[in-house]
Amino acid sequence: MGRATAVRFAELGYSCVVADIDEQSAKETLGMLQTPGIVVQVDVTMATSVEAMVTAAVKRFGRIDCAFNCAGTEGNLAKIADHPEEEFDRVMGVNAKGVWLCLKYEIAQMLQQEPVVSDPARWADKPDVCRFRGQRGSIVNASSRAGLGPMPNNSAYCASKWAVLGITETAAVEYAKDGIRVNAICPAATATPMLDRFKEKLPPDLRGSTGPGFHPVGRIAAPEEMAEAVCWLCSDACPFTTGEHLKISGGV
Repeated sequence: MGRATAVRFAELGYSCVVADIDEQSAKETLGMLQTPGIVVQVDVTMATSVEAMVTAAVKRFGRIDCAFNCAGTEGNLAKIADHPEEEFDRVMGVNAKGVWLCLKYEIAQMLQQEPVVSDPARWADKPDVCRFRGQRGSIVNASSRAGLGPMPNNSAYCASKWAVLGITETAAVEYAKDGIRVNAICPAATATPMLDRFKEKLPPDLRGSTGPGFHPVGRIAAPEEMAEAVCWLCSDACPFTTGEHLKISGGV
């Protein structure tokens, strides 16, 4: 999803920072972009690494207008009584703490930036009450459909994605008057390497829960569909939208 979103942002004219713990994968993504970009290797569980990522972005491009925080891990499957504590900590560290750290340093940078309107003419003739006066930045976090309901045998992942929604709404309220919007997407099954790994861990009788038949539309999602949602949430098309989560689940 991160790769597809970077590609879409580049198609829209944004310069991109591709940040990943897998530097080689990030370089491959950079090669797909139509605009200038840089690669930053980052471990989102470490504050110093996340801070360095933001510093590198600002050093190269001067500001951060948009961010998509989507680093994640699926975790192993087990009921709560059988789930190792260290596995819970690992999943929460990447999926929840990682989002919190990214927000911490992204927002700190955005607070230093002047608000901008990416398309001033679009809003010039609107009444004052409706006019979009510009934003310092817009952030989207990756939650999940698992952040909206139970996910048996994967309590850590479920907990982490519920946590992302709580962090998202809190950040949105804290910084709304500063011109920083924070929202989240909640995808259902999407064609990614994570989904492939998750399927391999499922018992055969449960694999249908991640397949096309589970969704009323009759298929799973493409990463590009999530990218479109992220770019829309970051755009001038929805300046009143903050603290929201967008469920993208094919009817589930």
